[in-house]
Amino acid sequence: MKTQIIQLEPHDDAISVKDKMDWRQTPRILLVWPVRGRILNRRLDLVFLQRHSASLGAQLALVTGDTDVRYHAEKLNILIYPTIHKAEQSHWRQPRRQRKKLARISKHSTPFQPSIAETAHEKPDLAGLRQLAHPTPARWLGHPIIRLLFFTLGVLGVLAIAAILVPSAEIRLTPRTQTEAVTISVEASPETASVDLSGAVPARWITVIVEGRGSIPSSGHISIPDRPATGEVTFTRWGVTDQDITIPAGTVISTLGEGLVRFATDQTITIPAEVVSETISVGALLPGSSGNVPAESILAIEGPLGLHLTVTNSEPTMGGTDRTAPAPSEGDYQKLYDELLAALRQTALTEFQANLGPDDVLLSAKPSLSQVLEETYAPVETQPADQLNLTLRMEFQALMAAGTDLRTLGQAALEANLPADFAPLPDTLVISPKSSPILENGEQANWQMRAQWEVGAQINATKAINLILWLKPEDAIDQLGNNLPLAIPAEITLTPDWWPRLPVLPFRVSVGSGQ
Repeated sequence: MKTQIIQLEPHDDAISVKDKMDWRQTPRILLVWPVRGRILNRRLDLVFLQRHSASLGAQLALVTGDTDVRYHAEKLNILIYPTIHKAEQSHWRQPRRQRKKLARISKHSTPFQPSIAETAHEKPDLAGLRQLAHPTPARWLGHPIIRLLFFTLGVLGVLAIAAILVPSAEIRLTPRTQTEAVTISVEASPETASVDLSGAVPARWITVIVEGRGSIPSSGHISIPDRPATGEVTFTRWGVTDQDITIPAGTVISTLGEGLVRFATDQTITIPAEVVSETISVGALLPGSSGNVPAESILAIEGPLGLHLTVTNSEPTMGGTDRTAPAPSEGDYQKLYDELLAALRQTALTEFQANLGPDDVLLSAKPSLSQVLEETYAPVETQPADQLNLTLRMEFQALMAAGTDLRTLGQAALEANLPADFAPLPDTLVISPKSSPILENGEQANWQMRAQWEVGAQINATKAINLILWLKPEDAIDQLGNNLPLAIPAEITLTPDWWPRLPVLPFRVSVGSGQ
């Protein structure tokens, strides 16, 4: 059977669709709603179109996805198809009741609905349409008993809804906790670049500069000059001269060769022209026994007098003496150095330990000397002094493993052994050495370390809620204790507090931590 397909537009209304239906040439009219836009979704619109279709002697069917239109169409027994193709392939058979109703609608539509022969511009009877769309309710609906019954049902419904929605509960759960610990063999080396689960961690050198002063009494002795030697020398004229020669006081004469000893005249004398030689007393310029020289050893005259005179001592010079004074020995220098070095090494160790960060491990039990920046002795060697003083400024170095690397290693080892359904508690990781580091080859250390933390059971809140819905509080506590890993029994707070059971709706129950 032929079908007239009318494609509706988003701007169509009941009047425009009616005009399109007036041009129908088939016994079946299929109205197709647009994909977008909501049109003709009132019951009155469909009643108007259904009645107009009946007046035309045609069957009406719809293709639409609008839920409101489908709802009203089902109530009015208007056929609805999912697609145009389905509508064309189907037989539009309607129940006899619907056919009678349509006939009745068609019969009574004459006073206010124009036919094909009538003008298309005549206004519809809106009062009749309104009465048809909203029929008068049955009289029995207003009976007092019926009204009381519906009122009672409404009150009971409100109470039931309140019983479901009003009660709420708060559950506080304290998960069970336990301590997990592992012992790790650690190997630290500067050649290791990163932390490895096998126990390898990086090590690095740290340095510190320390300075100190020390002194010890002198244990040695040294001879020092005391008194100068004295004697007499004879100046002899040589060469031809007829002038007097004056030898001023302080004229310097000396021995020859290595170990030169110098003397000076004590007074001024003049050798007359007719005299060949004169004897004069002299004294050594430097005190000490070195001024005691044998006879005939003073032979040189310093200055221009040597051009006219010669000098010699016919007797040894005497009277030069030395005395003994305390002075540092070679052993004193080495002893003071070793003592001050040991003290500075201990100072460096103390500073290294004081500068370590949390969980850092100092691998060098004895810091090594990196370089000597200053080494000053007072007095220097071969000088008399009652005590020896030394100033040292040195740089020491030591090997250390960072606490952050050790914590990373400990955490990785603990995570590898973490029990199922448990999670670590925040800020509970603790690491501590079980043995002292042993440094091998100066750059590789081995020791054992203990790592531990607290872990807590993981509780699924949804599971906990599903266990206790609509139970009495005491039964809910037992149910939670039997099915969840709790440290202490659960705490339940009901609102209102006199309510006998937990809520039946999961979203009315909240789960919190009891810690």
